[in-house]
Amino acid sequence: MSEGLPTPAEIVDAHSQIEEAYDLKYKGVRIAAPKLTLREDVVDPAAEHEGVFRRAAALLFGIQSAHVFEDGNKRTAWTVTRSYLKREGIDLDPPQDDETIERIVRRAGLFETDELAEWLETGEIDESKLPEH
Repeated sequence: MSEGLPTPAEIVDAHSQIEEAYDLKYKGVRIAAPKLTLREDVVDPAAEHEGVFRRAAALLFGIQSAHVFEDGNKRTAWTVTRSYLKREGIDLDPPQDDETIERIVRRAGLFETDELAEWLETGEIDESKLPEH
């Protein structure tokens, strides 16, 4: 059912690369069974969505809100989401500047899955929902 979606092990591996690349202050995981949590709280729920962009939106929100890692949850969510879309043949290039993209990713919980999916597909999102810097 989760064919094409990243495995929990791939998500953990992506996070390890982010820890190294960004020299995060707090490393490692926050919970005893990160792969189980990622399977139950992220990958399986994402697999229930129809369409690549809805699944990607569920990954983006799910990874960061699960808070499996000590630090870098949002970076991991964004990296894994982009990698998933790339594997599906989609080269994500949102029209917003890096700062706005970061604000959207950081505040993904302010948006419904459909809104995030629309943003990932078309680049359009209601930025008025975002708090000021």
